[in-house]
Amino acid sequence: MVIVYISLALFIGSIIYLAFFAFKTFKDSKPTIDNVKETVTRIQAKTDQIKSETDQLAMTQHEITEDVQYKKEAVQYTVDSAKEMPEPFKNIWFSIKGDKWKLRNRSDS
Repeated sequence: MVIVYISLALFIGSIIYLAFFAFKTFKDSKPTIDNVKETVTRIQAKTDQIKSETDQLAMTQHEITEDVQYKKEAVQYTVDSAKEMPEPFKNIWFSIKGDKWKLRNRSDS
């Protein structure tokens, strides 16, 4: 019976020893865990900021692309309109510019 009590006392002692070192380990690792949590929070905030900036840059890029396309179409429309200018207007233009224009065009040929 004495062996049973000694075994029970050793078992209870080992449980207390385990609880003591578990608490001590938890207490020692608490600052490290808090530091890791803070680091993860900062990384997440930076990631969200970068994602927001990326979205903003993509939107700006899209707006610039649309603006360039609009201006390209406007210039192309003007060029096409100038090419479709009726012959009488060309004759009026040549008459206003005079013989220099005709001579220059003939010399280019």
